[in-house]
Amino acid sequence: MIDQFIKQLGSGLEQTADMLGKLPKEEIQAQLHQVAKNTLTKMDLVTREEFDIQAAMLVKYRERLAKLEARIAEMEKQTEIDGE
Repeated sequence: MIDQFIKQLGSGLEQTADMLGKLPKEEIQAQLHQVAKNTLTKMDLVTREEFDIQAAMLVKYRERLAKLEARIAEMEKQTEIDGE
């Protein structure tokens, strides 16, 4: 993933290299920031907030699954007892 980022970043820098030498420091920083931002956007990454939301949902669903599995096991046990 890092290699992909560096490769795409390098590609973006090549496109703006001619302009960079003629710009003030602040403009160069802004251009580099934009190239990095565009590169990360193309990589289809999730934000930390999106990741945390998904992780919390996963914990919730794992807990629910464990409860449902226990409930099914209890029902199966009861069915065996009733069948005897």
